[in-house]
Amino acid sequence: MGGDDEIDRLQPERELWSFEADGRIPTTPAVANGRVHVGSLDRNVYALETEDGTERWRFETGNEVWSAPTIDGDALYVGGVDQRVYAIGLDGDQRWTVETDNEIYAPPTTADDRVYIGSNDGKLYALSSAAGEVEWSVEIGGKVKSELATIEDWGYVGSTNGTLSAIDLRDGARQWRFGTDERVLSRPAIHDDRVVFGSTDRRCYAIDRQNGDERWRYETDGGIASSPTVRDGTVYFGNWRMRVHAVDVETGEQQWQTTLRGRINGSPTLANDVLYVGDAAGIVHALNPETGEAHWRFKTDNAVIAAPTVVDDVAYVASNDGRVYALDVT
Repeated sequence: MGGDDEIDRLQPERELWSFEADGRIPTTPAVANGRVHVGSLDRNVYALETEDGTERWRFETGNEVWSAPTIDGDALYVGGVDQRVYAIGLDGDQRWTVETDNEIYAPPTTADDRVYIGSNDGKLYALSSAAGEVEWSVEIGGKVKSELATIEDWGYVGSTNGTLSAIDLRDGARQWRFGTDERVLSRPAIHDDRVVFGSTDRRCYAIDRQNGDERWRYETDGGIASSPTVRDGTVYFGNWRMRVHAVDVETGEQQWQTTLRGRINGSPTLANDVLYVGDAAGIVHALNPETGEAHWRFKTDNAVIAAPTVVDDVAYVASNDGRVYALDVT
């Protein structure tokens, strides 16, 4: 990749602070109440002060944490490779835990006093937020590593069996299933009457959210594990051939594409008219969402596979170098 001096628009001075855990950090930071929350492969979930990165607490699970934490109200929800879903108070104390039949990599989704989460046992679970009781579970098939996307009484989730399933959230009944040629690993995006998602078959799809009919498909040159971000009529996502794509959400026509330094797994984050994307080369890119050109870049020491989180002009970035970085994005 070359030295730092060969990376155009590199701006290390944007770093406000960094915190180092004892293992890689592959999870998108969850920010609430003045704290940044991340999971690590050292088995811990951490809560850090947004002001200076001071550790306030850590919660130890039974194995690695690949599932990004989700905060709803006064609780944090997260899944673990130890096959468990945890509810943790924002003071770091455990509220409840539920065991599934296999490892959990999917982030939880919260809605209507429930926690929805997929497991490698092939099921999607609906748990009561208050007590963790299993209200229903549905067999999706494959491994469910995708985060559920919800709207009204509908939920949409992908699986490693190559399908996207539409679920009635009231009782877990499957409404329809759409098949791709490979794995669906990431959270779909819901826009008006359609669901947009990527597959490792190298395609991005737009599907009618009511009946599962295909509206369009967009071919790329690499697998897609990046959740799409939709804003102002444009779908943004990355692929494994290092490219960020911008596609018209109505037609599937390309608006632009740009090549980064490494493969892209995390979702692009759009905040204050800037698109933030991390790549496997360890670089966070701040891009112009209209053209894909870089405003600036920041380099970490290992892959950035999770989406940055931007709050109050600060981007919080988790890296596989074991650090969380706070970057000034003004």
